[in-house]
Amino acid sequence: MHRIATYLLLTLAFGLAAQAQTMSLTINGKTVVVPIIVQNGKTLIDAATLAKLFGGAYDPAAQKMTITASAPAPTGGGAADSGQPQLPGENGQLNVNYKMGKDNPMYFRLLSATFTTTPVVFGDNLFTCTAAEKTLLLRFTIQNPNKTDLFVRGDQLTMMVVDAMNVNHDVHSTWGDAEHHQVVELNLKPGQKIEAYTTVNVPAKGIVPKLIVQAGGNDLPVLRYDLRGKLTPLVPPFADPADQSGMTALEEVPAQLGAGYSYNKFNITVEKFETVAKAFGEYAPPEDGSFYVATLLIKNAAPTTSFLRGDHITPELTSTDGETLDYRSVMLFATTDRVIEQDLKIGQEMRVRILFDLPKGVTPQTMTIKEDNSHVYRYKVQ
Repeated sequence: MHRIATYLLLTLAFGLAAQAQTMSLTINGKTVVVPIIVQNGKTLIDAATLAKLFGGAYDPAAQKMTITASAPAPTGGGAADSGQPQLPGENGQLNVNYKMGKDNPMYFRLLSATFTTTPVVFGDNLFTCTAAEKTLLLRFTIQNPNKTDLFVRGDQLTMMVVDAMNVNHDVHSTWGDAEHHQVVELNLKPGQKIEAYTTVNVPAKGIVPKLIVQAGGNDLPVLRYDLRGKLTPLVPPFADPADQSGMTALEEVPAQLGAGYSYNKFNITVEKFETVAKAFGEYAPPEDGSFYVATLLIKNAAPTTSFLRGDHITPELTSTDGETLDYRSVMLFATTDRVIEQDLKIGQEMRVRILFDLPKGVTPQTMTIKEDNSHVYRYKVQ
């Protein structure tokens, strides 16, 4: 047994922004769902829960956590994995090496297949899904079993999944490096192994029972996986509670104040609502009415600079009578009445206010927000 600081492999979802309420956590290849709190842009996991997951102990009085874990197999250079790799066939298994290709083969090992609705980073690109979709995140290793260097990139293996309606979906031909989230285009030394990931968008509803992997031309053998019982499901609040399997994503997600949610380029936390009767600079409330103001914390979750202004998100406020109240399509700074139209750097956060007209006698009930064609997040304001 070895100290966790040196040897424990702890992997969170690649390039994904913070989830709310729960998080899918992969520890030495085993995925579990743990409760979390999102606060001030930070994701917090209970120390006692974390210690229990690792088979350790937490002493709150002494503020001390003790955890030990076995060392994972090295992922750098050196000899190829021990054990005879399997040839492609009809019964692909997780965590088994398969020899893909003929003249300059590579070893392919599928580690996990996980559903998510959160954008995934590939270098300078952000891959997203629409409200009618969910993303299948495939995590795998590639190893060079040859005696010479092997150039590796995403188009050297063709991957395809089959959904519950027997419709084929091509997996992205871009791979991401699990450690740095950069696009995989590199030479592997003899015996060297990397962990990578890729994605495919599939319908929001139902399972994806099949994954097909093939190297080179159509004359080479095909590797087929039956993913039933092997898929990591969605977590609340993104999973449709009507589907107990967790394989269906909600198009409209019930959201909580103070929790951060991933849209497309932005991670947005709605902090508070308030009714304000005064004008904001040149923006005056409706006659005999007021403004309904939402304060948001917006973070640029994209791997590049993103431009922010009021029409880059689509909020909608509905009254108790079902009336849609007018959004002013403007975004103001948190402490001044100046309009926001500016770039956000990678990871930069900004607190903003958005305004809705609130006529006299009207009671707001629900606010929804989406960004472009992202999933919709619904807040109860009363």
